This record gives sequence, structure tokens and C-alpha cells, in this order.
Amino acid sequence: MMWNRKRRPAAPEQHGALGIGALVRVVDATSGGEQWVDSIGSSDVVGVIVAPGGNQLVGYPGVGEPLSWTVAFDEPVYTKDGRGPFERATVLSRQLVPVEPVQPEA
Repeated sequence: MMWNRKRRPAAPEQHGALGIGALVRVVDATSGGEQWVDSIGSSDVVGVIVAPGGNQLVGYPGVGEPLSWTVAFDEPVYTKDGRGPFERATVLSRQLVPVEPVQPEA
């Protein structure tokens, strides 16, 4: 006899390869989010995801997918309006594009 048990929801699917340890490029979003530049003014900002940025979907940890991630940058970055330098920042998921590391030739 089966008891009336609720099934656990499936684990949320990640956008591409976003997760802790992922190498990412930060791009400008069409709506919301900060616009970032590196120390020489280039908008090609690269960093590594080091933690979830907080689950803003609901108040329960682990429910829904992260809407933002904490990114550590390889060099200090600034916002386009001049704030900074930042070594880490919370960045919206829609602004992060996974980057494949370049493999050295043998």
C-alpha cells in the first residue's frame, strides 16, 4: 500500500555551467544590474564564482535557482559610473557567461 507522500521537487537546473568555481565573463544587462569595467576601462571583465549571491526568489534556502552569484575578479574592477575598486561583487545570473579556460598546447 502506498502512503500519500509528496514527491521531492527535482534539483533546479543551472544556466549553462554557472556554479561555484565557474570561470565567467560579466556582460552588460539590458535591464537591471551593474555595468562593469576593468582597471584600464575595458568592459571585458572576467572572474570566478565563489558563492551564491543570495536566493531572492523566496525566503527559503535551496528553493529556486540563484538569481545572483558572488564573483571574485582577477583584478579590481569598477562600475561604469566610477565606483570601486571591487575585488568581489554580487552579479545577476543573466549577466554571467561561462568561459572555457584555454588549454595549453602540449
